[in-house]
Amino acid sequence: MDKDEHIAQLRARRHRVEAIETTLESIRDVESSLQEMKEILSKQLKVERAERLADIREADKAGVPKTRISKEVGLSRANLYNHLKGTPADE
Repeated sequence: MDKDEHIAQLRARRHRVEAIETTLESIRDVESSLQEMKEILSKQLKVERAERLADIREADKAGVPKTRISKEVGLSRANLYNHLKGTPADE
């Protein structure tokens, strides 16, 4: 292999390495964005679950049958009772 071929090989290697580095940086940006979205959605979920619990308690006090409440909120009756007692299982 002569000097020009070595230079061409080195240049090609550099371009492949830089392409991989660029792709990895793009992936890191996407990961960061996804992490931010996850944190925002986790906070929203916590708020929604707290508000759902308040709605469940209000409906229960208003006399809505627990079977109907569990159906409407998508919880098993056992978990609904746990929510009303203040000890919900993991959802």
